[in-house]
Amino acid sequence: MILYKSKNWEIVFGEWSQEFLGYCLISSNKETLSALTSEEWQELGLLEKELERVCKKIFNATMFNFSCLMNNAYRDHEKPHVHFHFMPRYKNEVLIFNKKYIDKHFGYNFWKYDLNRLKRQKDIFTKEEKLAIYNMLKKEFQLKN
Repeated sequence: MILYKSKNWEIVFGEWSQEFLGYCLISSNKETLSALTSEEWQELGLLEKELERVCKKIFNATMFNFSCLMNNAYRDHEKPHVHFHFMPRYKNEVLIFNKKYIDKHFGYNFWKYDLNRLKRQKDIFTKEEKLAIYNMLKKEFQLKN
C-alpha cells in the first residue's frame, strides 16, 4: 500500500508484516547510495522526519530504526535499488484494536532475532487491522507529492 509517492521516493506501508507497528519501506529507483542527488537526500530526510512525527503522534513510538540493507538483491540475483527500512520502536506497550502490542526486543537491533522464528517479534495484526493502521498513517501524513 503506497503511503507517499514522488519523482524521487515511494513510501510503502509494510502490510506484509507489522512486527514493528508502523513499519514502512522508503524506496528509490537508484541502484546505489552514491547515485542519490542532494535533492533526493534532502527529501529522504523530510520523509523520515514526517514518518517519525506521525508514529509518535498516533502510536506514541519511543524511537526509530532506519536502515539501508541492500544485500538481498545480490543474493537473490535481483537488480539492486536503494531502499530504507523505517521501523518504529516502542518502550511501552501500545493498546490498539483491543490488543497489546509489545515491542519484545526494544533496545536491540531487529536482525539479532529476525532469523530465529522462535525469538523473533510476532506480527499480531489481521489483514483488516493492517488496513486500518495504514489508513491512520495516511490520514495523518502531511507531506504532499
